[in-house]
Amino acid sequence: MRHLQSLLIKPVGSFCNIHCDYCFYLEKHALYPGPVSRHRMSDEVLEGLIRQMFACSNAPTFTWHGGEPTIMGLAFFERAVALQRRYCRPGQRYFNALQTHGLLLDEAWADFLRRENFLVGVSLDGPQAVHDRYRKDARGQGTFERAFANARLLLDRGVEVNVLATVNDHSVQHAEAIYRFFTAHGFSFMQFSPVVESDPNDPTRAAPFSVDAQAYGRFLTRLFELWLEDFDWAHLRQGSSIRFFDALVKRYVGMVPDHCAMLQDCAVYLVAEHTGDLYSCDFLVDAQSRVGHLFEEGLQGAFDSAAHRAFGQRKADYGETCARCRWLKLCYGGCIKDRLRDPRDQGHNRFCAAYLDFFKRAHPELERLAALYRTHYSQ
Repeated sequence: MRHLQSLLIKPVGSFCNIHCDYCFYLEKHALYPGPVSRHRMSDEVLEGLIRQMFACSNAPTFTWHGGEPTIMGLAFFERAVALQRRYCRPGQRYFNALQTHGLLLDEAWADFLRRENFLVGVSLDGPQAVHDRYRKDARGQGTFERAFANARLLLDRGVEVNVLATVNDHSVQHAEAIYRFFTAHGFSFMQFSPVVESDPNDPTRAAPFSVDAQAYGRFLTRLFELWLEDFDWAHLRQGSSIRFFDALVKRYVGMVPDHCAMLQDCAVYLVAEHTGDLYSCDFLVDAQSRVGHLFEEGLQGAFDSAAHRAFGQRKADYGETCARCRWLKLCYGGCIKDRLRDPRDQGHNRFCAAYLDFFKRAHPELERLAALYRTHYSQ
């Protein structure tokens, strides 16, 4: 039996009150037809998830995701943390993370999130001209001003904030402007996710907002240069944290990176929909990746299931080109979703060329960092 550590929870399923052009999850509404009133997690499912998580792990992580989870309201999350306290046994600890577009947050939310030690991921693509390109509300208006103001509110109230920025066909051109914007405004923890989605109007290609490999490779290289510029070599301290680079340093040091796209087997967490249905991957929620139900197989049963293990092992189906690659152990073929969105990629990772170029350029500095860390922590 493996111990489930991380659960990604979607309390309102795919529902969201904004309509980003590149959103991959809105289409999941087709799995659960009906109005938003029918897409709210019941107290029974909420309690079941929390109770079973504490039975599966001594240090569970609850990641509240969407859609837009704050649609559930603050009272829902107050019930959730009360249940966590009830089911947390002596010697156990737990963690909460919230991923949000930030538009519904206010002072009460900020105080709650700080008091309960939530890590909050705010979707912010960069400065206004970059962010508003694709992140619009239901009226087609940009969402930057509200998202940025509320992200700053969280920082000002002492909430730990991680900005999640997509890398799309537009933002990929502005690596330095995006990085400088984040660091200038106190967002020193960043995560960048390249966008590639299928074109709904042409199933033979990726959507126009998807980023291509060559541009993404240049983006990563420039971002890495900026990250290194802010590194305090004398005291071995990072000026900023970028998840992809942090995970690479862990790999070079000999640690296991906390980034499923870089693991050999990616079946490391479960997704729980508002109904209690359980899936293997946030990016690939569909009938084929369903591995059970909370009140049937249960969390541990779903995590240990043959279907979940088989899903994780799909990552190893990366082909001969990857098998011969010098850098295989840095990414193991990358995220499965990046092999599937554009038929022209023929099952190969869309960003392979980007990673090949970046790993070659970054390797000397990553080796240098790893040597410094090993020396520092062995003393």
